[in-house]
Amino acid sequence: MSAFTNELTALLSSAKKAPGFIYKYGTAGFREKAPVLNSVFVRMGLLAWLRAVDTNQAVGLMVTASHNPVQDNGIKLVDPDGGMLAQSWEEHATLLANAPDENVLEVFDSIASRLAIDLNKNDFGQACVVLGMDTRPHSKSLSDLSMDGIKALNGKFLHLGVVTTPQLHHVVRHMNLGPKDLASEAGYYKKVSLSFLDLIGDRQGSSKVVIDCAYGVGGPKVELLLKQVNANRQVLQVELRNVPGVGTEDLLNNGVGAEHVQKKLLVPENTLVMPQDELVRFASFDGDADRIVYFCQEKDGRLRLLDGDKIATLFAMFIKKQLALLPADVSSGVTIGCVQTAYANGASTAFIKNTVQVPTPVAKTGVKFCHHKAVEYDVGIYFEANGHGTVLFKQSMIEMLKKVPIDSLNAEQQLALRRLLLLEQLINQATGDAMADFLAIEAILMVEDMNLDGWNGLYSDLPSRQLKCKVADRSVIITSEDETRVLEPEVLQNAIDKVVAMFECGRAFVRPSGTEDVVRIYAEAMTSSLADELAELVRKAAFDHAGGIE
Repeated sequence: MSAFTNELTALLSSAKKAPGFIYKYGTAGFREKAPVLNSVFVRMGLLAWLRAVDTNQAVGLMVTASHNPVQDNGIKLVDPDGGMLAQSWEEHATLLANAPDENVLEVFDSIASRLAIDLNKNDFGQACVVLGMDTRPHSKSLSDLSMDGIKALNGKFLHLGVVTTPQLHHVVRHMNLGPKDLASEAGYYKKVSLSFLDLIGDRQGSSKVVIDCAYGVGGPKVELLLKQVNANRQVLQVELRNVPGVGTEDLLNNGVGAEHVQKKLLVPENTLVMPQDELVRFASFDGDADRIVYFCQEKDGRLRLLDGDKIATLFAMFIKKQLALLPADVSSGVTIGCVQTAYANGASTAFIKNTVQVPTPVAKTGVKFCHHKAVEYDVGIYFEANGHGTVLFKQSMIEMLKKVPIDSLNAEQQLALRRLLLLEQLINQATGDAMADFLAIEAILMVEDMNLDGWNGLYSDLPSRQLKCKVADRSVIITSEDETRVLEPEVLQNAIDKVVAMFECGRAFVRPSGTEDVVRIYAEAMTSSLADELAELVRKAAFDHAGGIE
């Protein structure tokens, strides 16, 4: 490190840690108000290069705060496989981000020494940091700070400019795992569009789709993707709303986007409802285009939401159907799972498990936990209710399918095999991806000749309610790994069990917040009023038995 100390010292002194802040590396990295992140971005530039050298591969650094307000920003690191940063390195990130200004180099050296990483060698092989950023007004200046950190270590980097978060994941994955000719934004459009067109054959969409882009990066990027999809014929009729432009910076995620639709059950602002007799369906992206939900509006004005649970169900049905069409000696050993969190609606769990007959393991809340569980299966489907998710195909299974002799299959089996291989190419194998998921959903609806009513009618959600209860110390609550039950204090779980037993189709759980001293409460029951009543009773139990405060 001695060769770089002077340059680093000057850089670090110009980007001091905000007084009093404790930075936590969450599911998607660090997120805070933009002005307090300067030090974090410099330090994560250093750590990203360290990770690249350690793996001798390309890693990613994305500047975004996803669905957060425009005042916020964030940074997350991407591992060589295109997935989220290894959890062991989250600890390094947290330690370095919170180091006192005068100890940053010491802490950084300590991390490098423990990992036996030599930053003074002459050849760093394939090590490279790939940067990307969203459309926030402060994203460029913050990404520049990370670049400065990499430069101070004589590191190699590639800046993609403004891209969606999933596009950054895609580039990193293909730089390391290949094909390398797809490791670019142009390569992303090529791969996704061609897979989609091959999957649908000569079909075309029968209704218009209106996409709410949340004034985020997904707007201009999905427009480029659709140009390739519709280059030779009009396959999809898509109208884009809430696309970023001059004067729209403050509108990012403000009354628009997947989070707004899913959490509040409200139509996005500026997304005018079409006439009832016009065939149309709506979708919403979030600010960095890694979430998608669908919706439409009933004649009475109510919003009908097709969230992540509905999306997971559609994928599970389609994949299970294709596997079932293959010869038993091909499909019998293939494992498939649809990973859910405790927040998944109970009706979706019952339908997937009992009707589709796909296991529904439960993971801790957060896509990184769902992802880690999904990789245990040959086909691992996971979507949180907020629309963030994907389908993971184990490469050993894909290679097995590619080796199946085509002439041993009948026409129907050949088609099923082809569809599975194309779906794996279409869906982002690294992370949730609103654009790729959108095309995959549209392809399945076309292939299955299914409209929105048919998809939504697969099952009816149980009414649910979410509350929170303020407590003096959230750490007194310890839950099971999947967060569905309270282990301590035991009296709290006993009280929850008692009130849940009073309600038809009742289900409820509590979990401590990861960011504030509150207990988060989820309840569902047969009717909305019963769900409200159950949630309030569980809130009272949490107040009484977990140190509730007014």
